[in-house]
Amino acid sequence: MSNYIHPVIFFDLGLTLVGPDPKEWTPGAKTVLSDLRAAKVRLGVISNTRDLNRPELEAKLPSDFKWTLFTSKLVLLSSEVGIEKPDLRIFRLAIERSGLAAAECLYCSEDLLETLAAQSVGMSAARVLSPPNSDLRLLPERLKALSKLHDAV
Repeated sequence: MSNYIHPVIFFDLGLTLVGPDPKEWTPGAKTVLSDLRAAKVRLGVISNTRDLNRPELEAKLPSDFKWTLFTSKLVLLSSEVGIEKPDLRIFRLAIERSGLAAAECLYCSEDLLETLAAQSVGMSAARVLSPPNSDLRLLPERLKALSKLHDAV
């Protein structure tokens, strides 16, 4: 059983998981993904990828970036699904693919409009600071604290 109230967490790529130089991870991102996977949280990606196909995108990401960290059907790249954020349809598609209620899905990004869009379709959203001041590394700890607050109600 997970220590988190969100069985599915979707991440943005640019300035959330990777930094201004997309070849570099945001500090703490790899540990966050590892910790969440160990806690049996299903991970996804919702990212605007322009016209890049997956191999072209991979070439721009850190050399140790692996799509296998994520549940394949929970990877929504705008170049593959034909919808870009903040269009609400991409968030609705993410919810549909999760097979869960919207409130059981969390979207994590540095972008305020995107987090508001995710919330407007019923998802929870976590807005993190952009690198170099990213607080992404605190996400698992904060989500555990949130779960405890829910348990206390």
